[in-house]
Amino acid sequence: MNNKKIIILGSILGVIILIILITIFSSITTVPTGYVGVKTRFGKVQDDVIQEGLNMKVPFIEKIVKIDCRTQKIETNSEGSTKDMQTVNIAVAINYNVNKDTANTLYREVGTDYTNIIINPAILEAIKSSMAGYTAEELITKRAEVSNEIQESIINKIANKGFTITEFNITNIDFSEQYDQAIETKAVKQQEVMTAQAELEKQKIQNEKEISEAEKDAKVMELQNAQITENTLKLKELEVQQKLIEKWNGQLPTTSLGDNIPMLNINK
Repeated sequence: MNNKKIIILGSILGVIILIILITIFSSITTVPTGYVGVKTRFGKVQDDVIQEGLNMKVPFIEKIVKIDCRTQKIETNSEGSTKDMQTVNIAVAINYNVNKDTANTLYREVGTDYTNIIINPAILEAIKSSMAGYTAEELITKRAEVSNEIQESIINKIANKGFTITEFNITNIDFSEQYDQAIETKAVKQQEVMTAQAELEKQKIQNEKEISEAEKDAKVMELQNAQITENTLKLKELEVQQKLIEKWNGQLPTTSLGDNIPMLNINK
């Protein structure tokens, strides 16, 4: 009988110890680095959050929901129409964090599926609304401006929900096949125009060069003609003087011609 009592007492003691151990372990919770713990009591979200590390809670009454506050990345894309009615697909990548101080409010209002409920819709709406303000060509030429506008729009939509945007990038812009063909055709035409302009400029330079050469040749010819004329006149003068000298009869001249050469009557 005593043995049975001992066994019973031992069993009771073991159960008590087990309950105590379970209670102790149920009173302790750990929150990983980069997370915060949202405390619920009988399913009701409490106003305070618990930080990373070892924490105490009321066993069997309180539960801790761990919210990831590390930097999270979303990659998504959205299709929309531009100001000139072109269909464009824009792919983006966004890095964001859940604010630790308001994680309990976020959990109370949204739960843990906040990416699909808040983040993604905000991104898609921001892309569509910003895209509508630009032409398809401006999405390329003003890419940085478009990116900043989309980022600001997303921030305005989710900042008061308990999120912080740390980085945003447009990773790709895809146009419709028809628009791509139009762009290619435009590029070909522009290249043809540039080639024609280059050929025209080349011909213009060649013409100017030929004109310059012709003017140079004409100037040379003019100088040569002037020199020939001058030399011819000198030659004629010398010939006249020579004839006068040959016909001189020794009498003093009554008139003179340049350089004091006697002017004689060659008809005598």
